[in-house]
Amino acid sequence: MPPLYRILEVVAYSLLNFLPFLILAIYPFRNNLRFSKRITGLLIGVLTIIQIILGAWVAFMPGDNAATVSAVSTVLYAVFYFLAVKKHGGKTFFTLLMISNIANLAVILAKCVEGKLFPALAVQDYRWSFALMLFAVELLLSFPIFQYMKAVYTPAVEKEPSGKEWRYLWLIPATFYLIWYYHIYVSTASSLEIALRPRNTLFLIAINTGDFLIYCIVAQLVLEQNKNTALQESNHRLEMQNLQYDYLQDKIKETRRYKHDVRHHIALMQELLKKGEYGKLSEYLNSFRDSMPDISEHIYCKNTSVSALLAYFAQIAESSGIEYKVSADIPDDIKIDITDLSVLFGNLIENAIHSCGSDSAKNKKIIIRAKAGSYSLCLAVDNTFTGTILTAPEGGFLSSKRKGKVIGTESVKNIAAKYNGVAKFEYGDGMFY
Repeated sequence: MPPLYRILEVVAYSLLNFLPFLILAIYPFRNNLRFSKRITGLLIGVLTIIQIILGAWVAFMPGDNAATVSAVSTVLYAVFYFLAVKKHGGKTFFTLLMISNIANLAVILAKCVEGKLFPALAVQDYRWSFALMLFAVELLLSFPIFQYMKAVYTPAVEKEPSGKEWRYLWLIPATFYLIWYYHIYVSTASSLEIALRPRNTLFLIAINTGDFLIYCIVAQLVLEQNKNTALQESNHRLEMQNLQYDYLQDKIKETRRYKHDVRHHIALMQELLKKGEYGKLSEYLNSFRDSMPDISEHIYCKNTSVSALLAYFAQIAESSGIEYKVSADIPDDIKIDITDLSVLFGNLIENAIHSCGSDSAKNKKIIIRAKAGSYSLCLAVDNTFTGTILTAPEGGFLSSKRKGKVIGTESVKNIAAKYNGVAKFEYGDGMFY
């Protein structure tokens, strides 16, 4: 049985070498955990105990077990991380490798300083001097790294929706990780000897400084892309609102025209009434009734904004020779933001009309079904199509009008996610659902 002070030294090092970096890795995804915070905390506690046991194995068991224990520790850490975090695999892998590189730098730097200040203790495993130096190094690195994680990196991984870029970005920290691994382990000298040489530490500091600068640039580029995507979606929202505005303006002009014409109709009917020409008056009234527009067909639901959009697209569908069927039950007081509602309907129907409008086939049709309950909104927009649906490798649909994804479908997915809903897009047998 080793003495108590040696056990405490191993525990101190194991905690310092594991917990701060795990917390740092979890931080960007704290709102995207697969388990509850309580379960996640319990799993971290179990993993911490395992790390302490592994540290004790290296310190107190005979033989050189450091490499084996390091591999086991890394695998357990990675397995837990990928299970605990519910996010795109590229993002989690990038984060895991990035934090691992920082942790490796902290350990090497601490060992190098320990070698200068406590040369006798530095050649021993897990002494208090190592834990003290590691604590000092982590304290030194904590502020700039946490500020980067909080202000730059977390917004980048939280707001970026598609995950396409992260399929490849993880290769950046992976490259630096392999360089570090090669420098430490593929060498005639032991890892301890390498760590105690200041020039090796300076080399690793230079690598990690460049690595960290690249991390900052990557996160900033992702944030800029997020801003551009948000701007595109905002512009698309404005387009949908403009469509509503234009439609309502047309209706106002139409109403004014009818009001102007009605005065002439009334004057003529009064003249026929004075002359007693009741037969002609009856014929004129019948003719006038037949010429009046059927306003009821333009009222699709009680929600005026949605109804106006449905009516607007009905005119476009009619002029394009598209059969346009609508069954909508949307109240005026639905608990969904009116802008989101307009974008939701507008994007889906606009895409359907574009798909049908560019189709030379006959029997083109769009079927819209919408039903709002007390706590839900169900919307289905189906349309005929011929030709090929362009899809992106990572999911989603590519636009035939411009380079990149269809903004409409991405906006619909984002709105559905905003209200904890689901958006599905399927196609087959000449129909897009």
